[in-house]
Amino acid sequence: MNIRDRYLGSSLGSFWAITNPLFMLGLYTYVFGFVFKVKLPGADTTLAYVIWLISGYGPWIALQESIMASTTSVVGASGMVKNMAFKTELLPIAGTLVGVINLAVSLSFLFVLLLWSGAPITWHVLLLPVVVVLQFSFAAAIGIWLSAIAVFIRDVIQILPTVLTAIMFMTPIFYSFESMPKFAQNMSVVNPLFQIADGYRAILLEHRVPNLGGLLYVGLLSLGMFYFGLIAFRRAKGSFNSAI
Repeated sequence: MNIRDRYLGSSLGSFWAITNPLFMLGLYTYVFGFVFKVKLPGADTTLAYVIWLISGYGPWIALQESIMASTTSVVGASGMVKNMAFKTELLPIAGTLVGVINLAVSLSFLFVLLLWSGAPITWHVLLLPVVVVLQFSFAAAIGIWLSAIAVFIRDVIQILPTVLTAIMFMTPIFYSFESMPKFAQNMSVVNPLFQIADGYRAILLEHRVPNLGGLLYVGLLSLGMFYFGLIAFRRAKGSFNSAI
């Protein structure tokens, strides 16, 4: 399902693809910046925490959107799958790219906050495309598996939002890595979502080169998952017509 299909029939159409993530980012800014007034250690204002939060939560919105769209891509295009001859493995890959709009909105919102706060934007921002590519590669690796499984087990589509929400709160996005218990820190190191969020924060907030070991880990994990997922997808797609 692409952006146009999702908002077909609505008055604002594809404009919702921009307003939805913008609303969520604005809501979290208001809640944590003006209601709870959360501050980072050593910071004088709440804006520092809001920027820190958005730098992790913004990419997460995009990643979640990519995984959800990729998972439902084959089921949502059942008419095409049944009546047209094409490489159906392209559907979950195309679904992954739905998150590009969310990421663009999130990063634009974040850059506005950075400029408002007077924070510098250094040459490290040139490394941002590396993290972006790894993020969507990981989403595609997850999506190629889930899109095939969802054809036969539709409950995957229903439970996925709950699972993703649980994973979000188990990942250091709303709280710092240092605040976690030692065992949880050890688990987070092998959590690719943490490595991705940390990559954005390293580049945009800490003005340093991201953890190359962590990014290499995400890249290799994504490559392996996608390779074996593609094999499994191609073996399963012969049964798609009877299952959809």
